[in-house]
Amino acid sequence: MSTASKSDSVRSPRRLVPESLNDSLVPETVALTARRLGFTAAIAAGVYVFYITLYWTVWAHVAEAVGTAMSFVGLVISLLTAAYLLRGVRTAAKVTAMAITYEAFLALSMAITESWRTVYREATAQVGWSAVVIMLFPFLIPARPRVVLGSSLLAAAMTPVAMSIVFGFTDRTAPPFNVLVSYLIPPFACALLAWAPTRALSQLRAAAQQAKRLGSYELTERLGAGGMGEVWLANHRLLARPAAVKLMKPELMGAKDQASRETLLLRFEREAQVTANLESPHTVELYDFGVSPDGTLYYVMERLHGVDLQTLVTEHGPLAPERTVHLLLQACDSLEDAHQRGLIHRDIKPANLFVTRKGSMVDFLKVLDFGLVKRAGTVDARTASSLNESVLGGNHTVAGQIVGTPAFMAPEVILGEPEVDHRADIYALGCVAYWMLTGELVFEETTVTAELAAHLLKAPVPPSERTQTPLDPELDRLVLSCLHKDRDQRPASAEALRLALSKIAFREPWTRDRSLAWWAEHLAARGRAPDRVDAGSAGPGSG
Repeated sequence: MSTASKSDSVRSPRRLVPESLNDSLVPETVALTARRLGFTAAIAAGVYVFYITLYWTVWAHVAEAVGTAMSFVGLVISLLTAAYLLRGVRTAAKVTAMAITYEAFLALSMAITESWRTVYREATAQVGWSAVVIMLFPFLIPARPRVVLGSSLLAAAMTPVAMSIVFGFTDRTAPPFNVLVSYLIPPFACALLAWAPTRALSQLRAAAQQAKRLGSYELTERLGAGGMGEVWLANHRLLARPAAVKLMKPELMGAKDQASRETLLLRFEREAQVTANLESPHTVELYDFGVSPDGTLYYVMERLHGVDLQTLVTEHGPLAPERTVHLLLQACDSLEDAHQRGLIHRDIKPANLFVTRKGSMVDFLKVLDFGLVKRAGTVDARTASSLNESVLGGNHTVAGQIVGTPAFMAPEVILGEPEVDHRADIYALGCVAYWMLTGELVFEETTVTAELAAHLLKAPVPPSERTQTPLDPELDRLVLSCLHKDRDQRPASAEALRLALSKIAFREPWTRDRSLAWWAEHLAARGRAPDRVDAGSAGPGSG
């Protein structure tokens, strides 16, 4: 096969099987469609409760068993549908099948009630509630035009089915053909009317989806949003490679004029280039970056499954000392790689340390967000050869922003000393270790000013005094050494800290089997652990 033919086969894959339900939804978030249908079912359940109440009170003198029974059945089916769709992630196929089934059920139940009440004496074109359902559903559940047509015709067919049920189980005789046709015209006419605008709607949604494409990546689902921007799941359009995309609006990040925008763009470019050139497996991998036509900054990174340390400790409590050391060793590996290249992270915190799955491995740590990275001293040859010095030089800080996160800032950073070096990251990592071991910050203050003052003036309480778990004295001492006010008293480097941590012996080390058992117990209920991204702190200048 020639190169050209290979390329063509990738760009224009042949569909070897008919379109499945997985392809039936238009290009928009399946989760959003599931929630929309789930809330619709919940509202329908409320309507059924309202009608049941009317049957027992205001309409008690004219209430009929069929109407009441169908309302109860509708209530139960609606509640089950809502519970199914609103609890957990559903595939496109399941959402589509549920939508079609639920629409058909609503049309059938309403048609049975209406047929039971109707006296078919003369031809008339009455529009019942089932016709209303047929008209509304394509707008609630946006699907491909052919799927809308099929589901609408299926729902319309419930009217003759309901008539057959009524005539079959009662002594009523079927009316003349012309009378029947007059009652069948409205639902089928509504089915055609519901299908007619779906092609235009589908084209509009496709155009909107096109606007969600950045380079070779197509945004599929928003993971979260914060003050700085948004984080989306995305797929490469040719490679089908999942990724996470961070979008950042310059004006939301303090850039109000052209000068600050240019400064922010330099910092953004620096983060992307720096992250792309780091080689540690414990540093998040960057795939692409750029600026969209509307000026939005974005970069594409590997999609991670797991939780950050902020969430992990908040939801599950302090970590075992041996697990803490296991994760710290991996963080040191990432920082050691950066520090050897003369780069300081400057925003090490639990939210930027992500515990993930990597193939068959679990408890694999990734360091995120090198957005505040700064050059320290001389950049090594590998970095200098691949990074533009104009990008690495200077602080590129938007005026008025705090550089870093107060709860994890070293004293020299708070004081604004000009020669901040890699030991500021060692201090921040000591704060993270404290958080993992105790579930508390080093200094629990009520204001940012008090917190910063505490890092400058207060001596930290040993972590062993703030946890019920016995700590190895050497681990206790090592964490406190990382938190020393005098940077000369801290471990000299991430490599030195890693070597010191590796010498701490535990009676029960944190093994791969223990990791697998913990993940199976705590995260397996949610399937493969969900993506967690701190959208509020995503990107350059976050804090």
